[in-house]
Amino acid sequence: MAIEFRRYLWAIFCCGVSAVGALCYGYDQAYYTGILGMDTFKKDYGRHNAPGDAYELATSFTALTTSIIYVGELVGALLAAPINNSWGRKGVFFVASLSIIAGGIAQVADTGHEGVIILGRILIGIGIGNFTVTSLLYIGEVAPRKIRGPALMMFQFLQSCSQLVASGIDQGTSNIKHSSSSYRIPMGLLVLFPLLMLLGLLAIPESPTWYMNKNRRDDAEKALRRIHRSDPSYSPMADLAELEASVQQERKEGTVSATAAWRSLVVDPIERRKLLYSCGSLFAQQVNGIIFFYSYGVIFAQSLGLAQAFTVALITNILQVVAVGASILVGERIKRRTNLLATTFMMFFAYIIIGSIATHPVTTGPAIAIVVISYIIIVAFNFALGPLAFAYASEVAVGPNRNQIMSCSIVTFFLTTWAISFTAPYLYYDANLGAMLAFIYAGTTIITLVYIYFCFGDTTDRSVLEVAMFFRDHIPVRHWRTHTFCEQLPVDQNITKEEHFDKTRSV
Repeated sequence: MAIEFRRYLWAIFCCGVSAVGALCYGYDQAYYTGILGMDTFKKDYGRHNAPGDAYELATSFTALTTSIIYVGELVGALLAAPINNSWGRKGVFFVASLSIIAGGIAQVADTGHEGVIILGRILIGIGIGNFTVTSLLYIGEVAPRKIRGPALMMFQFLQSCSQLVASGIDQGTSNIKHSSSSYRIPMGLLVLFPLLMLLGLLAIPESPTWYMNKNRRDDAEKALRRIHRSDPSYSPMADLAELEASVQQERKEGTVSATAAWRSLVVDPIERRKLLYSCGSLFAQQVNGIIFFYSYGVIFAQSLGLAQAFTVALITNILQVVAVGASILVGERIKRRTNLLATTFMMFFAYIIIGSIATHPVTTGPAIAIVVISYIIIVAFNFALGPLAFAYASEVAVGPNRNQIMSCSIVTFFLTTWAISFTAPYLYYDANLGAMLAFIYAGTTIITLVYIYFCFGDTTDRSVLEVAMFFRDHIPVRHWRTHTFCEQLPVDQNITKEEHFDKTRSV
């Protein structure tokens, strides 16, 4: 059935403001890989290489400054849970924005001190960790069920768009010779995104789910009306009834303290399964080494001897935007598990081919072949695993411990990206693997395939209550797409029979 997007325009706007967090993450990830390849940056932060009369960055500097942001993001993800519980989603957005602004200013103001760069990147990381947890939570809570899947995938799409913008800016400013403006301009532009978020906070409501959990039913109703203001016929009664039923169920299963809430994620088998599926989704997304192409794309192309390294990175980000956009438009028409298995197998075989090419001397021809095949990996990842992993991690984080589960998921995400990002330069350069590093990522891609097969269920068009019941009733993931429930969920009594059937067809 076609989606009437006009009915959801304001809801889409609210989700879009929340997804500004994705812009921050994507931009930072892409601009920094670009400045690592700039001669002016190498001169200010590197060491002199006398034989080549040039400067180079130490492997330790590259690995530490690239990966340290994930430590900040991990801390930010952990801090997001208590802030969410106390101050709400908008409170986290405010704290995250201030943190990124402070980190961005520290980086731009630095004059060649590695420690200041590290401090700035940690502060930026804390803000991005806050954003990544809470943006996904907020989108999952305010997006109407009909557009929830595409709305959650919008997080990956905006992340891809900001990476493309950052890549283009890097390519432009890299031509500024003999001036630190070449890298300070990309650094400074990062601050624009949290400023945009601060403006957006004036327009969007707090999450109705958070209000309901705080026993503020009237505020939840007002928030729902604001979210659905584009639909003149909207009545909040059905959504309020579903929220109340969900909150009552959560309290029935709930824990009595914050400490017990964290403990239940380990000792309660139902909560443990939710945690495994949500954390596993983002672990599986990153363990295949995809972050290598974004964190080290420019210097990877330079190491292969390609003169147009910044163009290679720009093409990577263009393909990413196209692939994620296609996924949002048509991805929901394809069975999620089938899509994920097919595209991840494509990544696996592409890694094997790259590694095989690299077992021989890499001249210009093989280098171009490696880059082209890496584009297959980029497209396959961003059509399925990239956007769907974020959506799934948010959708299965249901129940009384949703804040804690999402925080753990994003911590898992950043721990995995940090591990891949930190080890890549040592494996590539110091261990002398070069592009044969692809063999290692082919092996870790098998982990992704195993997770998809055993743990990824289809949550398309399912309500939060239905997803919670999948866990409560121990329904295997392979049956999620077709399973029917005997229980009747809360519905709006004022809708037509046809709308009622459409709304409860899976119940």
